[in-house]
Amino acid sequence: MSKFLFSTFLLLFGLIFLVFLVANREPVMISLDPLSTEDPAFAFGPLPLWAALVMTLFIGYVFGGVGMWLSGKHTRKKASERKQEIKRLKREIAATAKAQSRPPAPIEGDSQLPAVQQQA
Repeated sequence: MSKFLFSTFLLLFGLIFLVFLVANREPVMISLDPLSTEDPAFAFGPLPLWAALVMTLFIGYVFGGVGMWLSGKHTRKKASERKQEIKRLKREIAATAKAQSRPPAPIEGDSQLPAVQQQA
């Protein structure tokens, strides 16, 4: 039920966003100069409002992804260290198992064969 509600909300939001983008097609100037509105020192445009909005969303998506990647550095480092530790422990286990599967070296003067009891 929760998945259905989420899908319905996402579809409704997507349709509203699409209608908004199609309705706002007029060209706009995007200025990054807060002091001069008449002749901005740094401006983009004119470009359609939908293109400016989509570009803003894309830039936000990229910056968010880079931020998440940078914040996960500690986790990735810890995972790599644990992976190396697991490999080392597996090698130790294999070496121990191999050493235990070999019969012990015979001791001089000690017979390795069990004594056979004869029945009379």
